[in-house]
Amino acid sequence: MADPTNPRYFVTVFGDPEKRGDAVESGTYTAGENYPSFTVQPGDVMLLYCTEEYMVYSLAFAGIGIVLDVIREVPETIRYRWIPFSQPILRSEMNQAFDAEDLAKMAGSNLRFSTRRVFDISKRSFDALVGQRLTAWNRL
Repeated sequence: MADPTNPRYFVTVFGDPEKRGDAVESGTYTAGENYPSFTVQPGDVMLLYCTEEYMVYSLAFAGIGIVLDVIREVPETIRYRWIPFSQPILRSEMNQAFDAEDLAKMAGSNLRFSTRRVFDISKRSFDALVGQRLTAWNRL
């Protein structure tokens, strides 16, 4: 389990749920074929990003997910607590908030074609993007 006073931060990428399975609101993220094992642990924090093909939250961070557990079977699955933002954070805002190393991870992962990804980011990038964003508790 992650240290609750010092969680790690990740971006988790969702594609079209009708084609790929998991909806961002579902609280479940399933690995795609041939993807490496997840490095997340319970207590870690994920920014939940949706690709262009995810119509409801296209090219935006829909909310955060607090990792509850990871099922280390094939396919590997993350279960998380879904906490939506009151307004999704647009990818363009990420370009100003993320540090260069984390921006490179987003750009280098070719998100248009690969809709199942989980990768770490710094706390600084997470804080700069999320800041004082309001969550939509009424949508939980």
